[in-house]
Amino acid sequence: MTVIQELLGNQPLAVWIVLGVIGFFFTWRGANIVESTTSKVSDHYGVSQAIQGGLIVAVATSFPELAIIVISVVILGEFGIGAGALIGTAVFNILVIPGIVTIATGDTSTTRGIVYRDAIFYLVAILGFFAVIALGVLGTDGTETAEITPQMGIGLLVLYAVYVILIVGGQTDKRRVATDYQTQVPKQLVLFCAGLGVILVGVESMIAMTIEISEAIDAPPFLMSVTILSILSSFPDLLVGVQMGKDGDQKAAVANVFGTNTFNLVAALPVGVILAGGVSIGFLTSVPLMLFLFYSTLVVVVVSATQFELTQTEGYLLIGLYVVFLAWMVSEAVGFTRLLTEETLRTIVQ
Repeated sequence: MTVIQELLGNQPLAVWIVLGVIGFFFTWRGANIVESTTSKVSDHYGVSQAIQGGLIVAVATSFPELAIIVISVVILGEFGIGAGALIGTAVFNILVIPGIVTIATGDTSTTRGIVYRDAIFYLVAILGFFAVIALGVLGTDGTETAEITPQMGIGLLVLYAVYVILIVGGQTDKRRVATDYQTQVPKQLVLFCAGLGVILVGVESMIAMTIEISEAIDAPPFLMSVTILSILSSFPDLLVGVQMGKDGDQKAAVANVFGTNTFNLVAALPVGVILAGGVSIGFLTSVPLMLFLFYSTLVVVVVSATQFELTQTEGYLLIGLYVVFLAWMVSEAVGFTRLLTEETLRTIVQ
């Protein structure tokens, strides 16, 4: 039970939905503040656009997901909600953001660095998480759950450290000159901390709404977090990406997608694992979803590498794939289909 649920007690579902919507606007505003302050400080110190888009802004816009992980394990003691939100966010980011940016701003150019460094490393991150899940199954008596230890979480953090080194090391000769105007760094740091506080309040409300909706329709909280919670928490990333595209920085918008997803998978998620002292994750549910994420990412890599450009037609293709994913998750949540089962998993691995 979240703090807001404890304070308000039993309330009609409509109240929780209103609070969740308010929480979304809080999260949106807080993410805007965090992204703005980090960008201004980065500009002040002359940080390159590649590092800003692929690393700094990516981390800044990922704070809602990090907050979801921290709240789910520290307050709720339930890792599944945070894990579901991160997987759903990853699918949303990799399909919807490039698709919408391309549709809204025209054909989007990519670079060899984005495709062969950011995108390929993200595929490596997915495979690394697959390996962690596989090792986690070895620590259990069955195949329904995987036990992820803090040591495994540290291993994923090491993987993210390698990504940071690749980003920063590849830009050593491409630094920007610091801006002439004087940014009030202490003021920006205060605003940054305030933005984090606003995000925490907003995320609390959205998690409470997600839990109440899952109880009202008798659906697994994990699947509700994959859909509702992930979309709400990812929306600030979408708005940042579209704004980047309209400002003529489409490449940074695409790089931000891979940077955000890499941070979520091998930095935010391990933080939750370490804080919880080890967690259990549903093996039968997570493997099909991670496979969908893996092949969706492959699609994005292929279309991005084709003449290093995303066309508007390809943008519609990516949106269509997300609609298929969303329809699948809704169908699973209401019990119309039962593909996330042991029988399905056996079919996949045979």
